[in-house]
Amino acid sequence: MNKQFKTVRKRGIEWTDFTWNPVAGCKHSCRWTMPDGSIAECYAETVAERVAQAAYPHGFEHHYWRPEILDEPLKIKAQSKIFLDSMSDLMGHWVPAEEIERVFDICRQAHWHSFQLLTKNAPRLLEFDIPENVWVGVSAPPSFMFGKPLSADQQKRMVKRQLEVLRNIRVPIRWMSIEPLSFNIAPLLVDSPLEWAVIGAATNGPKTYQPERDWVLNALKVLKAQGTKIFFKGNLDWPLDKWLEDFPDKPIQIPAVSVV
Repeated sequence: MNKQFKTVRKRGIEWTDFTWNPVAGCKHSCRWTMPDGSIAECYAETVAERVAQAAYPHGFEHHYWRPEILDEPLKIKAQSKIFLDSMSDLMGHWVPAEEIERVFDICRQAHWHSFQLLTKNAPRLLEFDIPENVWVGVSAPPSFMFGKPLSADQQKRMVKRQLEVLRNIRVPIRWMSIEPLSFNIAPLLVDSPLEWAVIGAATNGPKTYQPERDWVLNALKVLKAQGTKIFFKGNLDWPLDKWLEDFPDKPIQIPAVSVV
């Protein structure tokens, strides 16, 4: 478990208390096209292959299963928010279902915590009975996945499918990571099922690329109108007095839904 920190302009994953990765590595191979034409790689890939090589001896695009750390959340007695796949995608197509179930079993046992799951493979969520203390999130689309570029139409269809899945699963909090905010996503968020959204800038190593101001304002307008709580990442260049660092007040009771 890694404790996260928060100071002005220098922050870890500031919307969570701990990160926990019993499943690690990712095969999505996400990349983002920066405004200067450079291509940014996934931050987790950068960490794995430049900082934590000893923990990722086969590189980041490899599946690692670490059952020896499964019980770590049970050792933390204070109620906490725990990001359970900061260095992976638990719903990745390469992750065996039995490993996912073992992770979820620990989430159920550690019922006093809130676990935060984030995926780019939303349809697989429909295959599992998700614990009632797991916040389920989806990521805004990158520019490339699996080594292939995503067109603007493909990105839009991905967002629509992600939100459709969230609407049709029973979880306490449904959220979206819009980091980076790399296009005008606001029209796709109208009437969304999101209770929470995290918005951030694009980064490429030490460089940070800010989104168009209108993209941020448009997203804020739509999300605020539907009561979605909003968290600004520390890399977003925004007036300090207008930073938003909200969390859902409490798990929202979601009525039973039927999935077709």
